[in-house]
Amino acid sequence: MAQGFDTLPASKMVKIATFDVDASPPIGSQLAYDPMEKNWDLGLKAKGIVLVGKGMPIVLCAVDWIGIANESQDAFKEGLARAAGTIPSRVAIHTLHQHDAPISDFGAEKILKDAGMDPQSFEGSFSRQLITNLEIAITDAMQNMKTVTHVGKGKAQVHQVASNRRIEGEDGKIVFSRTSSTRDSTMRAHPEGLIDPDVSLVSFWNGEEALAVLSYYAVHPQSYYLTKVANPDFPGVARFLRQMSLPDALHVHFNGAGANVTAGKYNDGSKENRLKLAERLADGMRRAWENTVKLPISANDLGWDFVPVSMEPKEGLEKIRTEMETQNHRWLTNNLMKLAWYNRQKEGKKIDISCLYVGDVRILHLPGELFVEYQLAAKEERTDLFVAMAAYGDYGPFYIGPASAYPKGGYEINVSPVTEKAEAVLMGAIKNLLHKDFPASETKGLLFKKDGSPITKVEEWKAKKTAILENFQKVTGPLPLLADSPPLSIQYLDSLQTKDYIRYSILYTAAVNEEVPAYLYLPSKTKKNQKKPGMLVLHGTGDLGKQLVDGKSPLANRATAKELAMRGYVVIAPDYPSMGDLSDYDFENDRYESATMKAIVNHYRAVDLLQSLEEVDPEKIGVIGHSLGGHNSIFVAAFDERIKVVVSSCGWTPFDFYNIGTAGTKRYGGRLGPWAQIRYMPKVRNYMEDGKLPFDFPELISTLAPRAFYSNSPLNDSNFDVVGVKKGIEQVQEVFNLFGVPQHLQVRYPEAEHDFPTTTRLEAYQFIDKHLQFKPKNIQLE
Repeated sequence: MAQGFDTLPASKMVKIATFDVDASPPIGSQLAYDPMEKNWDLGLKAKGIVLVGKGMPIVLCAVDWIGIANESQDAFKEGLARAAGTIPSRVAIHTLHQHDAPISDFGAEKILKDAGMDPQSFEGSFSRQLITNLEIAITDAMQNMKTVTHVGKGKAQVHQVASNRRIEGEDGKIVFSRTSSTRDSTMRAHPEGLIDPDVSLVSFWNGEEALAVLSYYAVHPQSYYLTKVANPDFPGVARFLRQMSLPDALHVHFNGAGANVTAGKYNDGSKENRLKLAERLADGMRRAWENTVKLPISANDLGWDFVPVSMEPKEGLEKIRTEMETQNHRWLTNNLMKLAWYNRQKEGKKIDISCLYVGDVRILHLPGELFVEYQLAAKEERTDLFVAMAAYGDYGPFYIGPASAYPKGGYEINVSPVTEKAEAVLMGAIKNLLHKDFPASETKGLLFKKDGSPITKVEEWKAKKTAILENFQKVTGPLPLLADSPPLSIQYLDSLQTKDYIRYSILYTAAVNEEVPAYLYLPSKTKKNQKKPGMLVLHGTGDLGKQLVDGKSPLANRATAKELAMRGYVVIAPDYPSMGDLSDYDFENDRYESATMKAIVNHYRAVDLLQSLEEVDPEKIGVIGHSLGGHNSIFVAAFDERIKVVVSSCGWTPFDFYNIGTAGTKRYGGRLGPWAQIRYMPKVRNYMEDGKLPFDFPELISTLAPRAFYSNSPLNDSNFDVVGVKKGIEQVQEVFNLFGVPQHLQVRYPEAEHDFPTTTRLEAYQFIDKHLQFKPKNIQLE
């Protein structure tokens, strides 16, 4: 466990941001089961936290909706990840499952629209607006993060709220489902049955100041519903009561594994019971708070892991497609997300089961309406730890029972879209996550000095940065003294006029007797004295050189220079030595020890050129490149701090993960042989025997902090292994955290090969827009 919080270096501290967003749709919207006619006094909320420690940020969010499923889960996670500067697999988004609230499933929406049907409750306009609102809230919250010194853990029994809904007959079969409001007094008289009686609280503190309180309790959250009034029901009221008692700490409530647990024993449907149930739950929360034990934590006590799983679908789910045209609104609400989930299963898509590790606290994140047996089994699995569970994550698989429940039947099992085999899958993931060792042993990352002592201040990092760039030059040769460069000279050779820009073919001066061919794009219509950001665009490997980024590539998704010019940027796209109009470049007789260093000089001077143009704001310069251009973007930005935002597509992985296969290794004389070509860095050959170069990509990317860096790293890139990217980015994140700008580092892992897919490319452009404070005129791609 961590040392005293007052002695911790900044790099070892945990930081937290909190967000609280109104999730109430406008009147007239479709709630899950009815049209919405009015609001309640308490609106619906989307609340959560962002934790920053070791590695990329972690986002937890709970929404007062009935469910967020399938493609909507993807969209919410991507949006929240984008705002927090993390990846979707480090985001958990759950609903509390209130029934007088919206449902969201973009997959179900598409199924209905494709069939020419009204999407009704699955119409996704407000869902998309909520994602945007959450992104804005998280972005703002990340500007005001607070230090976490302690984690608190506490639990207490909740009295007379939860009861098991499944009433068995003498034959062991289910004869009655004790729903949220049970009017039958005979059924209410049955014992509580199997429940988890405890509410669990996890809190985050700065000294004696509570910053956030997360509560976990398993029960269907209804006292009464079908009111056409959006409301958070009794868990929302309980949360509000606790927030009133502790107003300075954000209260976020998560519903546990409550598929077969309701308030039915203690609720006959009388409306006054909503307050009674809320007060009982709030009383349990209060006592759990009073039982809270605080323990100091550092970044090394914070962890995250996940296991992707698939569950076997029941037979007959395809029938939903044939039945949907004749069914009513409520039937569609209960069934279409199951069909969308089934479609995803056939496509091989999986659901992440994840776990947050904070000291000896474990918080599991599970999908669907999970039976309470899973929650109890998880707690029993590690009685030495404080285990809490949030269910109602991905709502696609709906009810999920243990294997023992399926022979007994009953409503929950009859409507479940999964088979009894789900238990083995989910429990396997739960056990895997709960038995992972945390805190992990501390390893030497980037935030260490040469003598092994930790780097805790930005000023200390600057010395490390200097050493990294010196080591890089051991392989590339020294960077010339650019202050001695001759004056810029630009020759305009020809031009092409389009409606959005003029493209000039130019030659510009890099050094004495060194001219660089390039395309220069200037916006066609620029208001007088209106300066635009400038972008340096670097092409990938190919004989066409700069024409590749102008749209002449035989491959799609390469026209980055043309697209940025269409958005209104001033763009320069130079040829790389040996390509395009530099195809006959003479490496043997130039003054450089590597083509890489020659390219850095060319690109540095391209930034000089951009800053010299009256159309360009000299403080707003960025660089983007794919493949060869992807790592050259990193190289030039490492030396040129005038570049404020860097985008590298398919441009890097740590050298330990670079592997071109047996044939390639033989062809180039070693695993790293491609890097040792005369048109790259010939000195790499001196290090090929053990593969340990003086520099590596995570180090170079770290030198970019606190500037903004975006990496497109596809899952199936055969050139740059994504496993290495994920390991490397964890190291890089620590440096961005040290600067207090974790969100300035973003990585996307699209389902693609060595490519820059349209969706990811557009997001990269939006990242550039944001960090160069530019509003583009063309916001979509052709």
